[in-house]
Amino acid sequence: MFGSSIGAGEILLILGVVLLLFGSQRLPSIARSLGRALEEFRRSAHDLSRDILNDSPPPPSSPPSASSPHLDAPTEDKQG
Repeated sequence: MFGSSIGAGEILLILGVVLLLFGSQRLPSIARSLGRALEEFRRSAHDLSRDILNDSPPPPSSPPSASSPHLDAPTEDKQG
């Protein structure tokens, strides 16, 4: 029941209710505003996903070798 898609009859009913609520004079401006808002949302989502992908560090090209100095066990410094 919840997974079914909206048919043509339901869409026409929704458009009729919207037309009755807002009137034919305001309907074009509402549709224009909604279109601009959707365009801005899509642009922001695209920019955000592009920024996330560009900011992620690249994968290492090769695994570090076992003789790397930064992989050696830390030495204990005895001050005294």
